[in-house]
Amino acid sequence: MHYRFFLALMLGGCASDYEINAPIDVDPADVTDCGFTRVEQTDFYRYDCNPVFTSTGEGWASQIGHTAFHVTTVLGHPFYQLWYVGGEEETQFGGYSFGYAVSDAGTDWESSSLNPLFESPTDNAWDKDAMDAMQVIWDEETAQYVMLYQGINLSQNSWGMGVATSADGLGWDFLPGNPVIDLLQPQGNVMGYCWPLGLSKGIVAGFSGYVSGYRSPDGPCEAFRINGINIATWQPTENRVLAAGNFGEFDDQGFVSLSTAKLGDTHYMFYAGFGDWVVQQGYKSTKNHYLGMATSNDGETWNKTGEVIPVHMTPEGMVTSVAAHTVGDRIHLWITDEYDGSSAVGYFLFDPNRSE
Repeated sequence: MHYRFFLALMLGGCASDYEINAPIDVDPADVTDCGFTRVEQTDFYRYDCNPVFTSTGEGWASQIGHTAFHVTTVLGHPFYQLWYVGGEEETQFGGYSFGYAVSDAGTDWESSSLNPLFESPTDNAWDKDAMDAMQVIWDEETAQYVMLYQGINLSQNSWGMGVATSADGLGWDFLPGNPVIDLLQPQGNVMGYCWPLGLSKGIVAGFSGYVSGYRSPDGPCEAFRINGINIATWQPTENRVLAAGNFGEFDDQGFVSLSTAKLGDTHYMFYAGFGDWVVQQGYKSTKNHYLGMATSNDGETWNKTGEVIPVHMTPEGMVTSVAAHTVGDRIHLWITDEYDGSSAVGYFLFDPNRSE
């Protein structure tokens, strides 16, 4: 679930990544405990033993919140990393901690013995009440992981985007200048921004990604471009790259999560779109989330399919985040959904070349 303040309140791991050998294209069904079943008449395949990540058995993380995934190649084989926000009980704000886990297949996860890596601030910091919408990439130029995240302080009406870096994925340093973006500040005809949606290294230099923003107080949280000259200097833009759906469509209120991956000559964007808001005391939360997809020939201009991808479990409308990574000739996806009444992560493949 994602949160957005009312306008009235607004105005008040591994040591490094390795590329030693070329990636080995292994069918995940050959190396995982369970197989994959096609999701209706689509190019998506559901892992038969979902969910793959619920809770870790760690006393500090009986409830798992937002997650961030990264895939690297070690000796030609994929190596999977997972960062997650957790807590002792399911609360919307306050008392969070941060953990790390690894996997050799993307299904069975081993938590770090150093968990929790850090906990929510005890003082009245700008991000003491919530940390979510994390985006993690590896920056080869500076040999470190870079993480964007949304932070919230309810008592201060503070809502911004922060940056943290890590050499090994375990020890994180937070930028002294955080938050690097005040998400409440307008930019041209964009009244404000909702939360980070995606992050990647820029083609030439710096960073590029997406942030969710709105053009009217009750408007949808749509996808806009965000650029970073370096880890300290970021600029959201007025360049809308993905519009919310038309009235009555499943994503007519915008997007809460977004991830891109390339397969062959086609760029794919997978996103969690939502259709409703729930009014809370001083903020609004999102409701009715479904998975959608868009494609592009150049990674700049996107065309949505306009259809719900039926990866959801029961009940419907609980798909809150998606992470996509290309491994070999497939795109691997980790989709947060509801399983047996609790939020958990399912594992899927997008494999348009698979023959049945």
